[in-house]
Amino acid sequence: MNRSKELKIGIIGTGGMAHWHAKSFLNIDNVKLVAFCDIDEEKVKKFSEKFGPGRWYTDYKKMLEKESLDGVSVVTSDRFHESVSVEALNRKIPVLCEKPMSYDLASAKRMFLAAKKAKVPAMINFSKRDAPALQEAKKRILNGEIGRIIHVDASYLQSWLANTVWGDWKSSEGWLWRLSTKHGSLGCLGDIGCHIYDMAVFLCEDAVSVNCKLKTFPKIKGDKIGKYKLDANDSFVSIIEFKTKAIGTVHATRWASGHANREYIAVYGDKGSLEIDYEKGGHILNIFSNKTMKWQQIECKKTLSNIERFIRWIRTGRPEKPDFEDGLKIQQLLHASFLSDKTNKEIKISSII
Repeated sequence: MNRSKELKIGIIGTGGMAHWHAKSFLNIDNVKLVAFCDIDEEKVKKFSEKFGPGRWYTDYKKMLEKESLDGVSVVTSDRFHESVSVEALNRKIPVLCEKPMSYDLASAKRMFLAAKKAKVPAMINFSKRDAPALQEAKKRILNGEIGRIIHVDASYLQSWLANTVWGDWKSSEGWLWRLSTKHGSLGCLGDIGCHIYDMAVFLCEDAVSVNCKLKTFPKIKGDKIGKYKLDANDSFVSIIEFKTKAIGTVHATRWASGHANREYIAVYGDKGSLEIDYEKGGHILNIFSNKTMKWQQIECKKTLSNIERFIRWIRTGRPEKPDFEDGLKIQQLLHASFLSDKTNKEIKISSII
């Protein structure tokens, strides 16, 4: 494809994360947002006015049928990722889908097969991969700088259930749906757990087994606000074994007062270790060498974002990461985690593929 050609992009779902998608696309040369869709007519009109000019729709099938699009960004709630993504892929339209890949493993598999058949760009927005430190850490691991990976320590800490750091969750539908399985939420595990799982798998290779404990804590009397039953998990702790034979603990919660949005990962090898604390900056990589017995802080250079990689894939035809295969691997790990909690057993990933 001609790299100078203007690319026409559509966005389906116009909630909070869609604003980030729109701004990111508009920061790329020769990319134009031409169509927007949401079931809420008032919301999509306002979104179109802000990021257009572009046509707006309340039916994604009509939008995909009428518009000539070079790509589409799927920013709906999790349960609609499959139907929207597959519809676009069947029309040979490249897809960038928000995480997690889908609401369950079966639908994620169907999305993966649709992408494989369509042979067009299909990516999952694991946005933590945008961090320069994570990309630099991967390079140094592949170069053998910390040696054989032995142990992993990873966590994702938020506190919006414990305080008002992001406003009062009890009066915001934007937060309430994340606490309700009926409204499409996979809880803390699906919402932020998929990020920390992806970071760990990205650095340490595929997970082969998981032992997970989920917990949903009482929040208010009756644990129901309006139409929202507050039954989605708030916290989880997982023990994971990786393909590299390394083991690690991965955990996340929405109750960690003092941490609004902290992602942390440390990888320990037999020659050294490295750690990234996003709260201190996604561009800072700390690395320890057993030779010098010292820590070194590295300021990492900016890398491409997932949205920039998506556009590059459309333009060049060369596959980029994280793709739908990556999304499916994390969906398998999420599924195994829920199964582990339900059965109180360690689950082998190969048993559910």
